[in-house]
Amino acid sequence: MTARQKVLRPVPDLPTAMSVPAKPARNAGDTRARILAAARVRFSLDAYENVGTRDIAADAGVDAALVNRYFGGKEKLFDEAIVDAFAIKDHFDGVDMSRFGEIITTLVMDGSEERREAKFDALGILLRASGSPATQARVSERFHADFVLPLARLLRGRDAELRAALIASYLIGLATMKHALGSPLLGSATQRKAVATVSAAIQACVNG
Repeated sequence: MTARQKVLRPVPDLPTAMSVPAKPARNAGDTRARILAAARVRFSLDAYENVGTRDIAADAGVDAALVNRYFGGKEKLFDEAIVDAFAIKDHFDGVDMSRFGEIITTLVMDGSEERREAKFDALGILLRASGSPATQARVSERFHADFVLPLARLLRGRDAELRAALIASYLIGLATMKHALGSPLLGSATQRKAVATVSAAIQACVNG
């Protein structure tokens, strides 16, 4: 080969229209679901006033404008985020009401490890709403509709709604002490006695 001769190098393959991966189309249903899931976690971890739509959008991996597009703003997003947050109907259909106190108290006492993870926590919604003028009434109304009233329908006898509200009070107090405050008096060593004591009080409300 002489100096005048060109050295020919192989030309690298160029991407064609068929070989370039197509950008996936946005699925509106999936995007909406991701925003809602992110909002449920955010609202249970922090007060409503401290949560921004940009935070929720970032958690969901979407543009902040989509929050308003799909939900019409933070207020309406919050309302959707707490739908079925306190529902018990799926857990207690057909439950043996003679053991209701034991069953529900055990459920509340368990799951402390899961509550430490960044996931939706209905108790967190309740606790944060208590100090939030923007959400207190709405959360109270939703809790009454999704928990107290369905529970009252499971009870027999007089004052069923009042008894259901008293049961809810026991459970919220127990959950707060156990999971939110991490009371050492409700640890594994005393769990059996705690369950027995609270179960008896709740069962008394069930029996009327």
